[in-house]
Amino acid sequence: MNILKSVEQKLEGLVEGVFGRAFKASVQPVELAHKLAKELGDHKIVGPSHVYVPNEFEIYLGHDDYEHLTSFADSLKAELSSYVSAFARREGWTMVAPPRIDLRQDDDLRVGEFGIATRTVDPQRAEEYAASAAAGGPAPVVPTPPITPVVPAGAAMPGAAAAGAGMAAGAALGPGHTVLYERPPVAASGGVLRGEAGVFELAQDVTVLGRSRRCDIVLTDPNVSRQHAEVRRAGGEFVVRDLDSTNGLRVNGRVVKQATLRAGDRVELGTTELRFERRS
Repeated sequence: MNILKSVEQKLEGLVEGVFGRAFKASVQPVELAHKLAKELGDHKIVGPSHVYVPNEFEIYLGHDDYEHLTSFADSLKAELSSYVSAFARREGWTMVAPPRIDLRQDDDLRVGEFGIATRTVDPQRAEEYAASAAAGGPAPVVPTPPITPVVPAGAAMPGAAAAGAGMAAGAALGPGHTVLYERPPVAASGGVLRGEAGVFELAQDVTVLGRSRRCDIVLTDPNVSRQHAEVRRAGGEFVVRDLDSTNGLRVNGRVVKQATLRAGDRVELGTTELRFERRS
């Protein structure tokens, strides 16, 4: 235990000492290290004899941060992988394959902001995923609800909402994202949107749905606009409104500009269908 802790501290020191001085307002690599470790705990899956944690990570960066960090990407990814492995061993968690870390550019993010997507990919599927990703094809994963994971550099990191997802034997989990800012609790009479894209709590007064990572509910459907629609909660009612999307908004098969949702209503954005449910 002490040895592993000292390894972690040494790695943190390397990240802070070597990389931390390079940037002032940009994303600091030590922030990435700490957030990766937090993602492990937020997305762990408890099995009969092991606690499994993600082993594949995609770090999304704005244009400027991406340019800065990819100038030494190989060294950075090696340091972060070592840090993640040591942290998992110290906690007694299991990775089904060695960690893999990729850096991605997302022009929706500003300097100092970043997001992390996690996957748990078993050894049998790891090569298939890597080959598919290299060819630019879809990753062989089961979709789970993606939510905007934006972190301002230097900001305090409050408790994150863990994504509760089961893991079928031999399956690979899709991107799991963590919300870093606590949201208002769901009211006594709350609402939920449920579908193949995931289960989403309508916990805010205004919840924006769309393809942009700045949305509260991020949908990967290419037929969904960047900011497609919003759901407003007022007086115990939930009202969905189209935000001038390209393909429009449908409720129970009818094109609408705005509609008050009732339990069981089907909300369609692009080819994504979500069912509205009341939660008491």
